[in-house]
Amino acid sequence: MQRTGPALIASFVLDHDPVFAYTGWNLAHSLANCGRFRWQDIHVQCTPAVDSRSVGMFDAIGCTTHRLTPFGDGKYCNKLAQWENLKSVQADQLVFLDTDMICVRPFADFLDADSIGGKIVDLANPDLAILDALFERFGFSDRPELAQVDGSDALTYNTNCNGGFYSVPKRFADSLFGTWREYAELLLSDLDPLREVGKEAHVDQIAFALAIHKTKLPFKQLPSNVNYYLHFRGPHTSLIGEQHLSILHYHNSAVNVVGMIEPPGPLEENEQTAVAVANKLIEDHFNTRLFWEMRYNQFPERGSGVGSRDANRDYKRNLLKAEGAEEAQSVLDVGCGDLEVVRSLDLHNYVGIDRSEVTLESAAAVRPDWSFHRAPATDVSGAELVLCFEVTIHQETPEDYFELIRYVTEKATRTLIISGYDEPTEEILTNHMLYFYEPLRESLEQTGKFSSIRRIGEHTTVVVYRCDVG
Repeated sequence: MQRTGPALIASFVLDHDPVFAYTGWNLAHSLANCGRFRWQDIHVQCTPAVDSRSVGMFDAIGCTTHRLTPFGDGKYCNKLAQWENLKSVQADQLVFLDTDMICVRPFADFLDADSIGGKIVDLANPDLAILDALFERFGFSDRPELAQVDGSDALTYNTNCNGGFYSVPKRFADSLFGTWREYAELLLSDLDPLREVGKEAHVDQIAFALAIHKTKLPFKQLPSNVNYYLHFRGPHTSLIGEQHLSILHYHNSAVNVVGMIEPPGPLEENEQTAVAVANKLIEDHFNTRLFWEMRYNQFPERGSGVGSRDANRDYKRNLLKAEGAEEAQSVLDVGCGDLEVVRSLDLHNYVGIDRSEVTLESAAAVRPDWSFHRAPATDVSGAELVLCFEVTIHQETPEDYFELIRYVTEKATRTLIISGYDEPTEEILTNHMLYFYEPLRESLEQTGKFSSIRRIGEHTTVVVYRCDVG
């Protein structure tokens, strides 16, 4: 895909929290599809805590991935850490983004190839008096120009930019990052003044402001079109109103329980349009594995979803009792989730399998007497009873779906209890989390393994089958 403007590369960080991989996946696809970046120009920088399977997913779509050595205390200055991996990269200009951002339109035309760029802070973080004291502390006799912050009528220095988006011509990068690093180290060495006012998280952007003022490198204020906050309602004083919104900075608090961006409303018309573009992109490139890791971590109260809560949970639990699950000598639960259905059952030699490391850890804490493995778990032994509730409906491709059918069929030595769809519905066709490839009964019959396939129940939109071997 061709892009206009300067030869850009983009960089952002993945950290240990699963929300980074989920939002980073969406950001990468938005840069490629809406920002006109080549995949290899999207640099995904992963801290040591990010698992290799997540890194591999970004490798597979063509991103350039790096292992990141955290800077300082590893919490506040990830932009500085990213530069170390980009020194040898061929590019005219580098764009550093927060991972909780998404591109909805090309933004290169907003940037200046001859200036470092950043958007003024959303709010006065820290307030002007504290910022002035820091400039005094570091020996500056002059000050940057004053500017109104983006989200209120407060004033700050015009080099005090929101840390979500920086644009840096590469020829200025060594000078900028060297001085930026020096001020960050000085701030981190005596963090108490910022900690006392609850602003320690802003070390990165304060050090940037100091570095721009110290180096006198060319600097240009960017409009909020390229860093448009959505996590609270405010005026967006730096917006160029006649221009489109290009990058939304929605913050993780605006990610809802089904993985969509849902900022606090009411939204203006341009905001509604941009959010709709963003959510359509998320739907089109929805990644089930990354979503469920995020969901279990961010929304533990919802966990596996409505299929394992309240009446549905009780229904499935009673169904398993009626079907003799507690009499089986071994149980393999494929897609065990958070154990809401089975945790109180007396199941023997239970083994749970799931793709989410987060939920496996919580499940093991709930039932330490049971065993758990991360999918695909190909070496796990078969079991007398195999359970597979609402896993078929979340398979992203036909290949994934049929491989799941093959797997649970192979592992069932006596009985398989499985749920899924027997027909497509409007809900399936319009829900980005649901998939239908063929009637579940037909899939089970085609395995040729089962002497009996009986429909034993249904709940919400799925049917439940009991399949017995020979």
